[in-house]
Amino acid sequence: MFWGVLIGVMAVGVFGASTMTDSIVLVDMYKEMSIGVGVGVGTASVIFAIGAAVVSAIDYSRKRNAS
Repeated sequence: MFWGVLIGVMAVGVFGASTMTDSIVLVDMYKEMSIGVGVGVGTASVIFAIGAAVVSAIDYSRKRNAS
């Protein structure tokens, strides 16, 4: 929910800036935003996968030592 609102606010800001000045190309701005979102989602996915693997390994080793 928070990220949807944040992306909406960013899109409105880009659209507002585009209407106030003619030098900003809206398509290029959205292209840069989409690249940034892709990089952010990719980075978050990798960090989540590494964290999940570490927690899974710790849990596995604890269960193996307990039995």
